[in-house]
Amino acid sequence: MADILRKALTGPSVWHGNQFTQDLSWIHELSEIDIEDLESALSHAKNTGVTPGKFSMNDFPLQAFGTKIKNLLDEVQNGRGFAIFRGLPVERYERSDLEIIFWGIGAYMGEVISQNSKGDLIAEVTDKGASYKTGVNDRGYMSRDKLNPHVDTSDMTALLCVRKAGKGGVSSLTSSAAIYNKILSHRPDMLETLYRGFHHDLRGEGPTGSFSEVTHNRIPVFSYYQGLLSCCYNDKIMRSAHEKINMPLTDNEKETIDYLLEIAESTELRCDFELEVGDIQFINNYVLLHSRSAFESNPDPAERRCLLRMWMNCRDPRPLARDFSDRYNTGPRGGVFVPAV
Repeated sequence: MADILRKALTGPSVWHGNQFTQDLSWIHELSEIDIEDLESALSHAKNTGVTPGKFSMNDFPLQAFGTKIKNLLDEVQNGRGFAIFRGLPVERYERSDLEIIFWGIGAYMGEVISQNSKGDLIAEVTDKGASYKTGVNDRGYMSRDKLNPHVDTSDMTALLCVRKAGKGGVSSLTSSAAIYNKILSHRPDMLETLYRGFHHDLRGEGPTGSFSEVTHNRIPVFSYYQGLLSCCYNDKIMRSAHEKINMPLTDNEKETIDYLLEIAESTELRCDFELEVGDIQFINNYVLLHSRSAFESNPDPAERRCLLRMWMNCRDPRPLARDFSDRYNTGPRGGVFVPAV
């Protein structure tokens, strides 16, 4: 068993949701100069013939906005754990141009990793008829169902809002450090279970391609390594993994999973907001849990809620214990396994 942190966490990543009722410093409005900078880089990228997934920051040359990206990344990695660039005029651009801009910004932050077995580096988060609520192997980004607080399997998640839902789709963030402090204060007996962790269901997207495949080892929910506490929580795939391998959760494990979920969804800790069209949100998956309310889906796919998503590993990565960092049986910080064609 790894060392268990027995003292409360402090610092900017420890926050309660009501702190951001008036404090909007995490939202960075794009200026006309910023947009001109992005459009100049877009023109350069298009003139050189590069496509998303196949170009670096050198192919997307930015002036002052490059420094703003660097500052925002520091805020996400070392500050409160999240931030938004607001005001990209998405209506100006073709979808292919939006993806170039999105990828270009990401290229200044780190390496983009695969999100599914198709190898998608930019995924479309929209209703494609999947049932996250009832489908054991269905993934949330293809569903309109409510998503419980969870982390993604990368250092950082980036989301670009292309279209909002007519109703629903409210985003929520919760500080995992604040969750930890609550557990430490009220249920310290649960810490050992959380540090031991749970197997994760790979839902047919592991190296074997089998829907019964789970992670080789238990993934700690909390991992204290080199002075930093990191979190990995997804109640759905934790529960289904243990069902698939016929390793039933104990009553203590069930209670622990449920208790953390209850805290993460509490109005005291949760920060709720709506992503606006043109928002680009960045989330640190080691210090935040994110969730989303259910939303109404437009019958016309061209009018449905749509976000573009990237999973990224940062240039200056957070140190992680090995048993914590391999989430898909693809090695530390590996993305979803992509079969050779």
